[in-house]
Amino acid sequence: MQAENPKTESPDINVLVIGAGGVGVITTVALTRANKCNVHLVIRSDYKIVKERGYDINSCDYGHLVNWKPNYFYNNITNACASNIFFDYIVVTTKNIPDGPKEVTVPAIISPLVQSNYGLDPNKNMNIVLIQNGIDIEKEIFTRFNDPKLKLSVLSGIQLIGSSRIAPGVINQVGQDQLSIGSFKSSDKVANNAAQKFVEIYENPNINHVEFDPRVRFSRWKKLLYNSVLSTISTVVDLDTSHCFTLSSKEFDTEKTLFRPAMHEIIDIAQSENIIIDEQIIEFFINGSKTMDYKPSMCLDKEKNQLMELEVTLGNPLKIAKKNGINTPILNLVYTLLYLEQSKIKQKKDSL
Repeated sequence: MQAENPKTESPDINVLVIGAGGVGVITTVALTRANKCNVHLVIRSDYKIVKERGYDINSCDYGHLVNWKPNYFYNNITNACASNIFFDYIVVTTKNIPDGPKEVTVPAIISPLVQSNYGLDPNKNMNIVLIQNGIDIEKEIFTRFNDPKLKLSVLSGIQLIGSSRIAPGVINQVGQDQLSIGSFKSSDKVANNAAQKFVEIYENPNINHVEFDPRVRFSRWKKLLYNSVLSTISTVVDLDTSHCFTLSSKEFDTEKTLFRPAMHEIIDIAQSENIIIDEQIIEFFINGSKTMDYKPSMCLDKEKNQLMELEVTLGNPLKIAKKNGINTPILNLVYTLLYLEQSKIKQKKDSL
């Protein structure tokens, strides 16, 4: 643990970020820059490097930060719990891989922190913030911590950001940080208030963009137009999104034969769940992806032989499609190909 920054305006608020990748580090930078809470970060693989020299961050929002460190940081969850600090917000920015090893699923990761918080103050509300991709990711949290004694709210964070960890201790952010946050249970007043408070402590005026989101499920389906389509197809062919457009043939144009039809499949699945997505959202993601040389995180995970967020971004929507009788030929094919890739990665990890 190490303190690096001046005392904050609201030291009574403690935020712990779990996941020190491109998203987690910029999330930590934003919270630290706003200076309205004490910011804690769990750093695993890069801990020694960050302790010695801090992060090297190239950010379109915050400029070039050299030797940057958060207020406090820990090398694992156990040491975070040992700090005897009640964490008002536990922000999870790790990959969400329910088909991976049980010990790295989100409920398993946060369980010691939930227990620690409860032991420190059983009457105080704690907030789990899932800044992660996918649909129905909250269900396993509610199932695991279904105890009326726990004063626990689960918040959804939808983040549009182009940020990657490109080397140990090195972060590159190319897209403005845009975060929407709300309660997975729209009727939960306590959770809604906690989400609105998070907006206050996260906002850096004229730098990042953060807003309260009263329609969490709609927002998650909307982002699936990118996560389930552009991200997955780019991963299948190992290309950044812009080259998926420029390298396609005129006769079999990628945009017309793959991206747009697959996005319409997502829109059809969402509609079967009474979620209506304006087709203009397709234009937003298509146009943005054409001009940005950026490899989605799923593509980078595959290159590094790391497990991908396949089930939450594509598997879960396809389960809903099957349940509701929606035809999804392109998404089925993409899922099958990536399932094979995921199986290869698992096989390699098992052999180590």
